[in-house]
Amino acid sequence: MTVTPLPAGPGKNVGRGRLRDVAEICLDQPDRDIPAGTSLRLASMEDIPSLVEIIDWAASQTKREGLFLRMSEAFLANFVRDGIVLLPVSDGKILGYSNAMQANSDHPPFLDGSYSQAPGLLFGTVLGPEARAQGWHGRLIRIRMDIFREAGFASLQCTVSPYNRISLGNLLAAGFRAFGLKDMLDGHPRFLLRHDFEQRAMPGPYCKLALPVSGSVADHGALLADGYVGVSLERGESNALCYVAGSG
Repeated sequence: MTVTPLPAGPGKNVGRGRLRDVAEICLDQPDRDIPAGTSLRLASMEDIPSLVEIIDWAASQTKREGLFLRMSEAFLANFVRDGIVLLPVSDGKILGYSNAMQANSDHPPFLDGSYSQAPGLLFGTVLGPEARAQGWHGRLIRIRMDIFREAGFASLQCTVSPYNRISLGNLLAAGFRAFGLKDMLDGHPRFLLRHDFEQRAMPGPYCKLALPVSGSVADHGALLADGYVGVSLERGESNALCYVAGSG
């Protein structure tokens, strides 16, 4: 996939400092929807060893390779330095992390396009045992979206494994749409999702395609290549991804 070069020059990109400043303001809002007894803060370099421990635990619980990208200490440090890493905390203990940054030359957009401003990129959310089954994944999607919206971004992109139905469902419910499917650097397939803050409503769905428990997702790739857009997940025995015709 050829990626359109990102815009350059003053006023084109929000920049690390601005994004962190907006994140600090958003996280300080007293009416933030988080469980009682927890708080949210941004990670520092000193937090990285704790994040690696959470990654190791989460990886040990995962029965399928490729559900999430296992980040190294160096990769996490890159996000602490150049993006934002949100930490849910309870009694001083980090419960997990969720990271994001503005697209740049080292982390280009997942989807090709013409950009007046480099889009925001949502990367992974990894949760430890104390944060499971508390709605943190969907909550951290919405909070990161709020941060980028307040920072003046026009659009966001992310990726998700077709076998990770919980994450896919949460992203679609938050307004993301699937526009593509490709194997990422770890060799595992990911849906390529985008959310535009001023996106128009799309009628439908016009067709549904079951998500496989394992095996090939080539039929989903073919449908996306034909211009269909995945807009919602119909939960049930088959967990069907609902598509709408058109480019969005």
